[in-house]
Amino acid sequence: MGDTIKKRLLSISMGIVYLWFGALKFVPSLSPAEDLAKNTIHQLSFGLVPDTVSIFMLATWEVALGFMLLFRLWKRQAVILGLIHMVCTFSPLIFFPEATFGEALFSLTLVGQYIFKNLIIVAVLLFLYERKPAKETSIPKSEIPKPALFLIVLAIKNRFKKV
Repeated sequence: MGDTIKKRLLSISMGIVYLWFGALKFVPSLSPAEDLAKNTIHQLSFGLVPDTVSIFMLATWEVALGFMLLFRLWKRQAVILGLIHMVCTFSPLIFFPEATFGEALFSLTLVGQYIFKNLIIVAVLLFLYERKPAKETSIPKSEIPKPALFLIVLAIKNRFKKV
């Protein structure tokens, strides 16, 4: 299977995940991550954004990102927005370590596992990222002489050779 098909399948699957998880956040208490998201955004915004606004903004962001990935719209921007989102999803590890890490060494709570699975999403987003094509170092086609102009120059050159 070629890279193009793999990228398309990954983009579709990531789009579905973002669309689904985001849509759940539009309905109060339907998303299992709602409280974690509200608490995290509260910390990140220093409490300046009300919970109802923050969860609506997050739901909108995730649904929009889902559509962008699903339909491969603004591919580079979608990946960048997804990576920014992923950075934010890891912040509960710092803000709420008691909710993410268990008692035993290297153990995670269900919330911690939910967060660490995002490493896969980061890897997929990095795979989907498409750099801008490098600038061409060759002469652009618009600067290459047209055949008629080339023939005129050649005729003038030959004219002076005979003199």
